[in-house]
Amino acid sequence: MDEARTWVLRLDADGPVPEPVCGAATLGAVTGLLGPGPVRWSVRVAAAMTAEVIERVPEHGGGAVPERTLGRAVEATVFLTLFGLLTDRSVSPLEVAPEAVEANAALVHRNISLDRVLRGVRIGHARLHRELMAAIEREPEPVRSAESHRVSEALFEYADVQASRLAEEYIAERDRWQAGTEAARRAVVEDLLAARRVTADRAARVLGCSLDRHHLALIVWTDDADGRAADLARYAGAFARDTGAEQSLTVRDGPSALWAWAGWATRPSDDLLARALREPPPGIRVAAGPVASGQEGFRRSHLGARAAERIALRIGDRVRAYPEVSVEVLATADVEEARWYVAEVLGELADPGPRAAELRETLRVYLEQGRSPALAAELLSVSRNTVTYRVRRAEELLGRPVGVGHEVWLALRAATALPPGGPSTP
Repeated sequence: MDEARTWVLRLDADGPVPEPVCGAATLGAVTGLLGPGPVRWSVRVAAAMTAEVIERVPEHGGGAVPERTLGRAVEATVFLTLFGLLTDRSVSPLEVAPEAVEANAALVHRNISLDRVLRGVRIGHARLHRELMAAIEREPEPVRSAESHRVSEALFEYADVQASRLAEEYIAERDRWQAGTEAARRAVVEDLLAARRVTADRAARVLGCSLDRHHLALIVWTDDADGRAADLARYAGAFARDTGAEQSLTVRDGPSALWAWAGWATRPSDDLLARALREPPPGIRVAAGPVASGQEGFRRSHLGARAAERIALRIGDRVRAYPEVSVEVLATADVEEARWYVAEVLGELADPGPRAAELRETLRVYLEQGRSPALAAELLSVSRNTVTYRVRRAEELLGRPVGVGHEVWLALRAATALPPGGPSTP
């Protein structure tokens, strides 16, 4: 190997590194080829690239699942680029990362135009070029001079190859998609979710279900890039069967997520729904909306499931239903405002450390159990004296007794659903 190219193996991340979004098998293989430092660098840069693409071309975002799908494609592309730079090899159209081809197909299914797809490719590669140039600038001469030109030419070639391959795949996938029934179902679902009127005849003909029902929407997804779509559909089918649903509908949302609806002529009981939303198989996560009726209810339940998905992702839950987190959804709709509110109301109790988090949880349960130390102790599996001590300590951090209003309780609920970084971090 040319000594000038070994700077690639010296790459490492500055500061915190987000969780990788690629599959474990991919991560292990790349770590074996490049080493842990370049992998950390790649993960950090890929996250920044993904964020910039979504900021400048919002169509690439639109929810947690599309963002994860894009993130996997970007991460795999960065890994492939570093390996190509290290080995000084050209990349053929057949070697474009499979994750990028999958993400490209998902954009076809979401009816994102080809020009927006390719604009995302250009933005991502431009950011990667800037990051690589910054890394090379930290190298001594003559590596800096020799590598700057080589890397710029290589990245131009990679971007051109990827854009050409994705354009070809986009057109082929679009033709297949438009010819299939899945496209027709997705189009009707998109109309419903956009609050456009859909006739009962059209819904029955295309979706195979009636909108004149009580609906409950699910979003079923996997964080595993190697997860199987059949497992997601199997879970959605089991939920419909266990709740006695008279009709069910599923629509794919990219390679690793599924939208589903169950429908009943008579509203099912909350207990029945709670039992059916059982712990999913390993690797699968579920968010459920509220039960709602009619055409507007079809939309309302899905939007509720999206909100529950957002909370589940923040707090790391595998199953989350909207009725359980409606307060958190409302309180944290604007994350920055929510952080300010939590910090102002809770004071030192909003500290991001684990001890303060334990005190907040105890105080929340205590308030929700009618200020009963005994009931709170039972739910928390601690002694009554422990609850009393923690409540007293929480009030010391608050700087005042809890009082009778709902301000503190609302701040405590909001704190549980804020993204990582601590409830008081601006």
